[in-house]
Amino acid sequence: HYPTIMEAADENNPAAAAARAAGGENEEQQGRPPMNFMSIMNWILFFWVFQNLANVITSKFVPPPTPPNSNTAVNNMMPAAATGVESNNDVDVVPQQQQKKPLGANPIIDKKKFTAHDVKKRHKTMKPACLWQQGTMMDLDVILSDSSGVPTGWPALTTKNVNTEEVDNTNQATILASWTQQNLILGGKPHDPNSKASFLSIMMGSHTDQEMNRRNTTLNFPMTDAIWNNETHVYAHLRLQRRVNRNRKPRNEDVLVKQMVLTRHRKRKKNRDVKSLIGDEDEEDEANKVHDSSILTQASLNKTHDQLLLYIKPSLTIQFVELGTMDLPPRNSMPKQFADHMDWYDGETNEMDGDGWLYYPILYNSEFWISYGSLKEVNGTMKESVVDVTLEPVPMWKWQLQSGMVDNQRKQESFTGEEDDSNDMLRTMLLETNPYLLVVTAIVSVLHTVFDILAFKNDISFFKNKKSMEGLSLRSMIVNAFFSLVILLYLADNDTSYMVVMSNGVGLVIEFWKISKAITIKWEGGKIEWVEAQSYKKSKTKEYDEIATSHLLFVTMPLVAGYGLYSLYFQKHKGWYSWILNTLVGFIYMFGFVMMTPQLFINYKLQ
Repeated sequence: HYPTIMEAADENNPAAAAARAAGGENEEQQGRPPMNFMSIMNWILFFWVFQNLANVITSKFVPPPTPPNSNTAVNNMMPAAATGVESNNDVDVVPQQQQKKPLGANPIIDKKKFTAHDVKKRHKTMKPACLWQQGTMMDLDVILSDSSGVPTGWPALTTKNVNTEEVDNTNQATILASWTQQNLILGGKPHDPNSKASFLSIMMGSHTDQEMNRRNTTLNFPMTDAIWNNETHVYAHLRLQRRVNRNRKPRNEDVLVKQMVLTRHRKRKKNRDVKSLIGDEDEEDEANKVHDSSILTQASLNKTHDQLLLYIKPSLTIQFVELGTMDLPPRNSMPKQFADHMDWYDGETNEMDGDGWLYYPILYNSEFWISYGSLKEVNGTMKESVVDVTLEPVPMWKWQLQSGMVDNQRKQESFTGEEDDSNDMLRTMLLETNPYLLVVTAIVSVLHTVFDILAFKNDISFFKNKKSMEGLSLRSMIVNAFFSLVILLYLADNDTSYMVVMSNGVGLVIEFWKISKAITIKWEGGKIEWVEAQSYKKSKTKEYDEIATSHLLFVTMPLVAGYGLYSLYFQKHKGWYSWILNTLVGFIYMFGFVMMTPQLFINYKLQ
């Protein structure tokens, strides 16, 4: 009815009708803004950011729901003793903030009407939950030993380590060092409302205070004959035990026992010692050599072949993984990167279908920052060693990132059979290099690669379109190719990175290709014929090139001979081959620029 009412109003007020008609024309001319693709994407992006921000705020600022306890539906299905989840009367728990029933929680089920068949059927779809409640008081014992067997009086390993080598445990294990920490709190304590924390720390860290769970120490321990003779490893035995009421004895579900290895075998490639080529070996070096009867010492002294030696790690980093409110899938669907590091409670409840759903707190041995260079070789000269022990909480995202990189590196090494030096180099750079210098180095490396590619491109383009060799110094091209070959052999002799060797190899190929444009090599009559291009041979270029090169050789050859004699008398080398390469490379790096002289002389003469 709106048009009819407006028409009646316009008949009584002609001025308003005229104004409305003019406005309508303007609206028709201007029109509504079109709903294009970019505007739709902007609205989608806005709602996506809003939704994620709401989820982050909910997960970080709203306290998480407490794990299943005696009040949840799971424990109402069976007696508390069968579930393995203790009530607050039996376990020391730090009071947490009172939580409401989480959304989607199962309703209370009558235990009398719930049969064993129903328990088994329901158990197959249960999602994993931590065996211990948040806020549980815990104590940690760390014992270093030279045996894989658990210390006397400890329960068996919660989860058998399949990567641990089997050794004979009939001999008495030697306790090398021990460390005990008390008053640890699972999940930490709620933050003080009056404390101030940055937004970034809240988003990236934990919603609880975990400072009481950060501990560190340095342990000194002696070496034993079994370690020197490569008969065993150095093991770190961990026992994490939750505090229980004095009225009852600790049970299996109250203790988590793990084993971590502090040594590893690593192949050491053969290495030639540097020595004086014209003199005998120094008597002082001979006196300093330690002769020991242990197996590892004898293997360490053999440097002419690859040796598999035992190395000890410099640190032991034990991390409490904070899963927080993360909703884990059932155990049979658990991702491998989670399942490999979880210890499951195989108690009476979980044996119903062989697929338990209760897990212990995750203790992870982080080796992310251990580089190959920090490993210490074990032999008879090492009477004792030092290890830095660190206990720290770690957010789930950081644990996933570091553990994933370490697992991928191990898989790559096991597949290739060789250590990946690139990952170790990256780890060392991140650990030891100043961040600003690291950024500058990355920028310079990228620019160096780009300039190399541009130089190769321009060099190829110039000689590809060059029809005549008049005005170009052929002898300089040959000398430059020889210099590139010497540098490539020197880099290979010193085990330089493949990227640098590859770059020099490409440059050497281009140098030989440039020479092929000016020289034709033929095999006739059992002899190799050297045929120069006619444009170079019949011009004045060849004459001027010979004059400049011959005069240059008279000046540079004495310099090369003098530097070679100096290096032979006062420096040490791996061998005669290494001495020749070092002499030539030293001359090239110092006087290589003089090889531009023939080309400058030709340019001057030909104007």
